[in-house]
Amino acid sequence: MNWKILLSLFIIIAITGLLIFSERGRSLREKYLDKYLKTVSGYFKGITSMFKKPVAVNRTLDVTITASSNVLHGKNFDLEGNSFDGELKYETVSVSGQNINVKGSDKIKFNVIGMTGSISIDGSGKMIISGEAKSVGFDSIVINSKSEKEMLEFSLIGTPTSLSLNNFELDRLILPGTSGLLKLNDWSPLALENDNLDISYFKGDIEQEGNSITLSGRVEKISLNGVDLSLKT
Repeated sequence: MNWKILLSLFIIIAITGLLIFSERGRSLREKYLDKYLKTVSGYFKGITSMFKKPVAVNRTLDVTITASSNVLHGKNFDLEGNSFDGELKYETVSVSGQNINVKGSDKIKFNVIGMTGSISIDGSGKMIISGEAKSVGFDSIVINSKSEKEMLEFSLIGTPTSLSLNNFELDRLILPGTSGLLKLNDWSPLALENDNLDISYFKGDIEQEGNSITLSGRVEKISLNGVDLSLKT
């Protein structure tokens, strides 16, 4: 029984092929069948497009946030090849296992080039900087690695009075209870008063002077108290 069905299908396909590719068949196809197939094809394309997921648009927004430096308390940051400088009311300074002391001052200026490591800020604002770098400078002293492949191990512990960190990247940054100013693209600055900010994919600079800190750069998404401001730009 099955071979009869297969034979019938073969005969139907053969006849259809002859009709389509013969001279008269081509004429019929161009006059009727092609038009019908285009209509059917367009119909199915319309149906399938309804089920396609919308393509995500990667937008970046210019952002500047000015607030009290305490918004960074309790934060931890990883660095990869960053350079930065600043000043600390220092507790300990160590390079390659050797402690460094500055006579007559409890402050030390520092400059780090090509650092890989981490920055941790506790609840009181004390900063712990530790990792490896190609060059580390303290006040008028500069210590360089012996070769390009070699890195200097170092650590700094203290409370920053100034800080400049450029080309810094974070996948996510949450700033609860933020008071200050938020500038987004060409909007007028928004006053913040104990507001919550949730930032995705930040790339830019962090500048601290005294108790004031400024984050400026570009973000992919930013929410204010749960409202996605990215959708309103």
